[in-house]
Amino acid sequence: MANPFSVRWLEGWTFQTVLMEGAVQVEAHGFGICLRTPVLPGETPVTTADRLVLTEDRRRKTLRSAWLRGRNLPDQAGAPDLEGAVPELAPIIRVKV
Repeated sequence: MANPFSVRWLEGWTFQTVLMEGAVQVEAHGFGICLRTPVLPGETPVTTADRLVLTEDRRRKTLRSAWLRGRNLPDQAGAPDLEGAVPELAPIIRVKV
């Protein structure tokens, strides 16, 4: 297998096997982003590349559909009431007036 490699049905992507953090990983470059995932036991680099791009594609489609659903809904809820709310973290910067 050549490094970098490509998968015929994943046009626009190039893949490279890399040794990182003590594990063999597949790195994908395409459409302005870089993704990386470890090669699972019993998996070939080609199936890892396919799994990586499929997961990213599903994630992006889900985010887009959620954005479209939220965009079409009228804003009826408004901001929640914050009376009695307790801050989770103490402020780091304090302004003296």
